[in-house]
Amino acid sequence: MKILNIREYNDLAEFEVFLNKISDKLAAAICKKFQAYAELNDIYICNSLKILNPKIWGYKGTIYKLRVDCNKESVRVLFVKTPDNDIVLLHGFIKKTRKTPNKDAKIAMGNLERLKNNVEVTQLPLTKYSF
Repeated sequence: MKILNIREYNDLAEFEVFLNKISDKLAAAICKKFQAYAELNDIYICNSLKILNPKIWGYKGTIYKLRVDCNKESVRVLFVKTPDNDIVLLHGFIKKTRKTPNKDAKIAMGNLERLKNNVEVTQLPLTKYSF
C-alpha cells in the first residue's frame, strides 16, 4: 500500500504544503498513522477514523476522515482508497469547529473528482516528516 497525494500545478502537493504549515509534532503524528496503514496494507477502523457522510455532502464514494490530535492541536485528514488498495490524501485541515466545514469538504470532493479524471499523484515522503 502506498500513501499518495495529488500533484499540483506548481509541482508541490497540496498535502505536503499543509504538512509544512503545521507543527513538526503534528506532521509526524499524521505520518505515523499513515505509515501504520502502509505497513498493515489496510486501514483499520477506530474511533479516530470515520467516513464523511455522502448523504449530507452529496457525493458518491467513500471519503475517510481521520482525526489526529497532538497536544492542543487537532487536524482532520480526508482521504480515499484506490482500487489498487493505495491511499490518496485529498485534503487536510486544522479542526476549529465541531462539524466538518463546507469549504474543506468541497475541497476534498473537488480533489476526488480530479482523481477520477486521472490527475497525477505522487508518493508522500513519510520519512521526511518523521521526527
